[in-house]
Amino acid sequence: MSDGNVVFPQKILKKFILLYKDLTCLWDKECPAYKIKMKRHDAITKMTELVQEYDPSATRVHILRKIGSLRACVRREYKRVQESRRKATCEEEVYVPNLWYYDLLSFIFKNEAPEPARSPIPTAETEEEEDDDCQVFDSQSVDYSNDFNETGNMVEADDVSTISKRYLTFEPESTTSKVKRQFTEVEDEYDAIAGINVAAKLRYLPNNMRVLAEKLINDVLFQAQTNSLTSTTAIMTPDPFKSDAN
Repeated sequence: MSDGNVVFPQKILKKFILLYKDLTCLWDKECPAYKIKMKRHDAITKMTELVQEYDPSATRVHILRKIGSLRACVRREYKRVQESRRKATCEEEVYVPNLWYYDLLSFIFKNEAPEPARSPIPTAETEEEEDDDCQVFDSQSVDYSNDFNETGNMVEADDVSTISKRYLTFEPESTTSKVKRQFTEVEDEYDAIAGINVAAKLRYLPNNMRVLAEKLINDVLFQAQTNSLTSTTAIMTPDPFKSDAN
């Protein structure tokens, strides 16, 4: 796997999540094995072996990153559900998650107490909802190729930071590592969500269209970095009829 790509069909992803659920030492803080590094290491090995049945080139790093990506998306949906419950006046107004695997993975919230409900306050303006880029996972296949950076035998990741540093090495965590891990637990939606969203859309483009799209994306980023990007910036496509007329 030279480029680190692994694509999950929905059937494999379902098995992946169900196995993760069974391996409670990976997610349940009340599990006796949760703090036993060897148990967690063996659990990740089992998940890696499952994926390798489909793609032999899959590695532990890919598995850790996949877990982090899925958790980030489900947690974002979970937050939207909880927020809507606080504002809803009836059950019909509660937000319904769009991710097909939301219910499958919702077990990770079993130890979280729901936030207390508050009386909804009528307002003239409705609050705009954030775009849910995680819907990129709500498809027949899922990719997690460009979402991790490997340095030595350690991995820095968003929602998976507390997992990766424990499962890829058996070395004790230093004080610096613990502090760094606490900061990296914060969900970085630009890396975990936006990056995955763009990568997934590019993946299904024809080769010639993908090359052009990547060029235009880079052009926009260049203009933004040089402070020349404005609200009037647009892609101009020459009119072939005007060209012929000249």
